[in-house]
Amino acid sequence: MSIIYMLDLFGTFAFAISGALMAIKKDMDLFGIIVLAFVTAIGGGTIRDVLLGNTPVFILYDPIYIYISIIASFVAFLFYRVLFKINSIILIADALGLGVFVCIGITKALEANVSYPGAVLLGLTTAVVGGVIRDLLAKEIPAVLIRDFYAVTCIAGGIIYIILLTINLSHNEIIFSTAGFIILLRLLAIKFKWNLIRVSSFSSKKSF
Repeated sequence: MSIIYMLDLFGTFAFAISGALMAIKKDMDLFGIIVLAFVTAIGGGTIRDVLLGNTPVFILYDPIYIYISIIASFVAFLFYRVLFKINSIILIADALGLGVFVCIGITKALEANVSYPGAVLLGLTTAVVGGVIRDLLAKEIPAVLIRDFYAVTCIAGGIIYIILLTINLSHNEIIFSTAGFIILLRLLAIKFKWNLIRVSSFSSKKSF
């Protein structure tokens, strides 16, 4: 079992936990918790595989992703009080998952001979679409659209991946360098509350 695969599974667990906690905040039942955990963890990768024509999608031939999502659901259901108290640890795990998912998405795209911009887009898709689906099901504005430099972090990481690829580094060096960059940028964005500029930034009150 490769280190990348193990990190992928860890990222899946972290994303599933975030989905389950969102469901608990919304007072969903156990089924709702499992659904949100599942779509958060595997939604992006599933959409990526569909866009690439890789069918059956990865969760159907490697069901460990399904098992991890279900396990994460029950962990959140049983220990949600503890998990809400250690939110900083959850954010770190989420950042790690984000970095790994971007790299995996880009790698799979390039293996399918997708262009560099397309590969960056599929890296972004792998990392954020699950969270978008989670937020929509929870009747929230997707977090990727409003805070924490989330999508920008993924795109910047994707560009770093492509740059490193062009200077002939090994695959593992590219993966770890890119994932490390994304994790660091994501955590800095959270700590310093970095956000993209908005229309409301130009005025103290809305004019619409």
